[in-house]
Amino acid sequence: MARLIIGTSLRRYFERWSFVRKILWLTEAGVLWTFLMFARILPTDRATGVGRRLMMGVGPKLEKQRIVRRNLALAFPHKNEREIEELATSVWGNVGSLLVEYGHLDDICVRDAEYRLEIASVGEVPVLENPEKPSVFVSAHLANWEVCAIAIHRVGIPVTAVYTPLQNPYLDRMLMRRREALGCRLVPRDASMRALLRELRAGRSIGMIMDQRVDTGVPIPFFGIDKRTTLVPARLALRHGCDLVPLRTERLGGARFRVTFYEPLKPDDPSADEIDQAIQVTRKINHMFEAWIRERPEDWWCSKRRWPKDASPPVEAPTTIEGSATKSNAA
Repeated sequence: MARLIIGTSLRRYFERWSFVRKILWLTEAGVLWTFLMFARILPTDRATGVGRRLMMGVGPKLEKQRIVRRNLALAFPHKNEREIEELATSVWGNVGSLLVEYGHLDDICVRDAEYRLEIASVGEVPVLENPEKPSVFVSAHLANWEVCAIAIHRVGIPVTAVYTPLQNPYLDRMLMRRREALGCRLVPRDASMRALLRELRAGRSIGMIMDQRVDTGVPIPFFGIDKRTTLVPARLALRHGCDLVPLRTERLGGARFRVTFYEPLKPDDPSADEIDQAIQVTRKINHMFEAWIRERPEDWWCSKRRWPKDASPPVEAPTTIEGSATKSNAA
């Protein structure tokens, strides 16, 4: 994140001199700490609105805007340049709300959880009836994706969420303290599959956000364009005999959210080997993510490159899937 503060021309100094890096890290942490302390003064919904308006003004001027625009242009090739710019601005607005909400996670997840978090389900979701049986949950960077964990916790499922540690250690510790309100155990993304298997064997479910590009992943279509996608969630579920359950987070207005549990995804050919089955399931995951993003594109945080640098839009966009959500009795 500190790379948003420094320009490309100064990046070599950031990489070469540790004291420059430390100063920038401390500056970044100080700015965010001040921002969150200011947010705490405001009521939750008002803080969310202030954060949205602030980042809608600042975000489009940052270097990351170029990547956000490109990702949106590839995902929505039918939109013209003006529409992409407007959509990118809305994406930054959601990010501003999310940043502010780190200062109010205890309100969203604990104090006002009954009001701020609606839990729903689509189809038969066995884990809601039997929370003790471990499952693998997958979701995308939509709305405030952090609240997925508290939704799982609220229906009585012990869960370990996989997170990506920030390069800035001061900022990372700050956010980790606020994530204590999520009610889950956290493990870093670089943990081995063996470590995640241990969590499953201990009776804990696993939660992963998996819409980003993973260089070691397998090329799987996403919006009709091959994106290197991790097979880890699908392989964990297959290897341990767990259900793989998609989760969707939607912003209902202000700092109110709906988290929907979907029916477990299964491979089309159970007789195929583990890798082929994992690819089959991961294709379905990407397809679901596409449908959700098409419905609420402004909620999709896409500041990292999703596709190869030479990627171009498909000739024809793939069709979407549909499904209506119903309130879960587990809520």
